Amino acid sequence: MENRKEEFLKIVCQSYLIVILAVLPLYYIPWNGYYKLGDTKYYLYRNVSLLCQGIALLAMCVFAVSSRWTGEHRIFARSLAEVVKKSVDKCRTHVVTTAVCLYGICALLSAICSPYGSIAWNGEREWYMGAVTICLMIGGFLLTAKYGGSCKTAIWLGEAAFVAVTLIGLLQKLGYDPLGLLKGYVVGDWEFTHMLTTLGNSNWLSGYYSVMFPFSMTLFHRAVEAGKKGPTLLAGTCNMLAMMLLLLQGSDSGVIVACTVMGLCFWLDRKQTGHWEVYFLFLAAVALGMCRWGKWMLYLGTFDILLQDGIAKKLAAWQGWIPVAAGCLLLWGACRRIPENKKKILQEGVLCCALAGIAVVLAWYLHRLLVIDFAEWGNRRGRLWQMAWMGFRKGNLHQKLLGAGPDCFASYLGELLPGGTVLFDKGYFEGSVFTNAHNEWLTTLVNMGLLGVAAYAAVFITALQTYRKNFLAVLLLLTYGIHSLISFQQVLNAPLFFLILGLCEAAARGEKTKTNQMDTDEELLEAI
Repeated sequence: MENRKEEFLKIVCQSYLIVILAVLPLYYIPWNGYYKLGDTKYYLYRNVSLLCQGIALLAMCVFAVSSRWTGEHRIFARSLAEVVKKSVDKCRTHVVTTAVCLYGICALLSAICSPYGSIAWNGEREWYMGAVTICLMIGGFLLTAKYGGSCKTAIWLGEAAFVAVTLIGLLQKLGYDPLGLLKGYVVGDWEFTHMLTTLGNSNWLSGYYSVMFPFSMTLFHRAVEAGKKGPTLLAGTCNMLAMMLLLLQGSDSGVIVACTVMGLCFWLDRKQTGHWEVYFLFLAAVALGMCRWGKWMLYLGTFDILLQDGIAKKLAAWQGWIPVAAGCLLLWGACRRIPENKKKILQEGVLCCALAGIAVVLAWYLHRLLVIDFAEWGNRRGRLWQMAWMGFRKGNLHQKLLGAGPDCFASYLGELLPGGTVLFDKGYFEGSVFTNAHNEWLTTLVNMGLLGVAAYAAVFITALQTYRKNFLAVLLLLTYGIHSLISFQQVLNAPLFFLILGLCEAAARGEKTKTNQMDTDEELLEAI
């Protein structure tokens, strides 16, 4: 009975992962194009999550009743102290799961106590990040953590969807629109320069890549680690194209995702010189690809597709890509030729130079923030941050602890501040109401209060501590965490983040089971 239950729930989990990782990113209604694409994605995610998680929950209940009826499991009365002790032991054993559940409990409490009714449960129109979505995200994590340990098919299909999204985006930058998503728009329209692939605008794309680029680079890392040349070349090519799209898509947050992932790969593999050699070749290929792609765009006359006010145009036309490629090839050659005992010196030198460069960039950026009007920073992100902090400070004790309710940012600040969260009085966003602070932590602070922020932070802290030896987990947590400072939760990043975190939990539980099995075997051998 137990084996049948496990097999059935694994099938449900794998089916769920396939839809969310592989179907959701590519899903769109052909005749709608980009019209209400966010709604389209959300309804697929919500309906599939309710179906699969509902089936899993029902199956667990049926198997539990059946087992009790046949006498396979017996339930004995326990004292309250024993129940509490066992619960505490489980929380200590599965600290990440506990933190994730606490985050869900905070969302439910915040929604129950929210004065904004259905908005707190369903979320704002076109965003839908209310308590229902958060609970579905938690449910996805729990399902994957328990039954996602052998879902290899879903992993590879998710990677295939990631590559398909990348190719669609790069072709659009060359003026080709294979799916007809830009039909009806012309150069100069906001949609023509900001919307791309089957994900929507560049902010949504960057959010998706903040989860899936670490995922894909982990597959590349494992191919390099295994020493398999074919898979290494294939995975490297896919990630090279993905990094190029992040540099060309237009949003600064996408560039931050690309740089964060690459920097973390070098740092996490700092003791593996052979991995560094491959990474230098990878960066050289990216630099040459950017140089070639920029020239193709000029030749095809599609350079105006790039954002006029973003960093993409500068990167596409930058003349420094050839020197960057040459430098990476020189470092690759040095790693291959110098003696093993001197490679560590080379690595330390590269890391020191990289850290010094990061420090210079940060200092320059901080200096810019001091000399400009902070409210105008980041396309008025600064103003949103100020408004979010003001909303938190002016709130009563209930607001400070539990917040206004999930996804109630605009409703709460609309009542508190004159003019609400409308930032622009002209242009494409004239009169638009902003539903988040473009910073997940400030948004959570307003929506779910200090308890919500503490629970969300606990997810990252416990996961980093528990999965510190898991390459994917560290890459995912730090990349998504850094990106969350300037972005927001939406259906193409937060649910995927919790699902992949669930895969990391499943891997950790699998390793623990193997270790316990080995310990048991050793005890048996000693007894014999």
